[in-house]
Amino acid sequence: MSRFWRLLSLDSISRQITVLLAVAIVGGSIITTMAVLLVLSDQDYPTAAATAPVRVATVLSALQNLPRPLRQQVVSRYAEESLRIRLDGQPSAGGDLFSPSLEMLKTLMTQYLPANTQLLYLAEHQPNIVTIVARLGDGQTVMMEARYSKISLLSAPLLVPLILLAVSAILLSIWAARQVAAPLSRFAAAADQFGRDGATAPLDERGPAEISRASHAFNRMRERIARLIEDRTNLLLAISHDLRTPLTRLRLRIAELAAGDEALKHRGLDDIAAMESSITAAVTYLREGNAEEPVERVELVSMLGTICDQFSDLGHSVEYVGPARLALTCRPRAMDRAVTNLVDNASKYGSHIQVVLSQGADQISIEVRDDGPGIPDDEKPRVIKPFYRSDPARQGVRGFGLGLAIVTSIVQAEGGTFTLLDNEPRGLRALITLPA
Repeated sequence: MSRFWRLLSLDSISRQITVLLAVAIVGGSIITTMAVLLVLSDQDYPTAAATAPVRVATVLSALQNLPRPLRQQVVSRYAEESLRIRLDGQPSAGGDLFSPSLEMLKTLMTQYLPANTQLLYLAEHQPNIVTIVARLGDGQTVMMEARYSKISLLSAPLLVPLILLAVSAILLSIWAARQVAAPLSRFAAAADQFGRDGATAPLDERGPAEISRASHAFNRMRERIARLIEDRTNLLLAISHDLRTPLTRLRLRIAELAAGDEALKHRGLDDIAAMESSITAAVTYLREGNAEEPVERVELVSMLGTICDQFSDLGHSVEYVGPARLALTCRPRAMDRAVTNLVDNASKYGSHIQVVLSQGADQISIEVRDDGPGIPDDEKPRVIKPFYRSDPARQGVRGFGLGLAIVTSIVQAEGGTFTLLDNEPRGLRALITLPA
């Protein structure tokens, strides 16, 4: 019994749509049927439904009562676009005298013709224009061309229920679509936001059974992923903290060594610096992509100019190319770190670097160009992955290969894309594209 009541409940999308369609069809059919029965039971319905035939019958009755010499004068002065009259006219030969599709109009027309008048011809040669030929009591024929539409045979009491039925069905369909689409839209928006930065509020679990179960599963998945990321970050932070202390002691002991082999001492200090740099890069990579830093409106030109000046002060040839002013809504420190990583990467392989800023209709592009050896096309998709470095990059350059991975994480969190392209005539173009 409980299963039967569950089948009757409206907690699923399919049942809600089924019931809505059934209510719309049954309700609309009942309303239309009742309206038709009421209209047909009215004694005045034939007159109300026969507007076009009555107009034709009225003209024929007037001509029937006029003396034959006066009829032409009346016809010549009768000017109405929807009804043209010609005395002694005959239709073109060929075809049926009475079109089968005009059977309803013929019945109504015959009913309202004046006495001693005979309908000879009724056909539709042009769309919405019907040709009528009738013989008056004295034998004279009258040909009329009248504008006609089948819907004109329906009275307002019949049209109103049909319009109400169509409007109610449309409104119910819109309402049903919104009821189904709204939870799905919220679900998609939450999934997209969580995929970008992982910081989204729990999803509302109300709605149809299917949406409620999906929302509940999404919230549980969100919590598990958040805990996994937090545990991973905390583990690496703990490891980095534990490693920094012995690295600091090693640096102090190497510095305290008696002056003997200075080259060996410098190599030891360089190895320690490389290890600390790698630890810092790994922690930075894990921390990027979250929403801890607030979004602000920043002057992008000033940020890029400062980065170029910093590397120029270190002896690198760095040039800014772009507009004098351009604002962008982003996380300033994260975006500064992304561009800095690209310029630092370019300075390791190229002798001249260009930072190019441009704005399109709906996007802003930041390019870092160098004249170094570049990267083969088959290597480009892999070098932006964590801990991967191409063969030329391994020669004489230290690090874990996290610089481009950090850039990718930052740009994706901003809703943009990061691409590596070839520079002409040689070198690499690192392209960041952000929504304007």
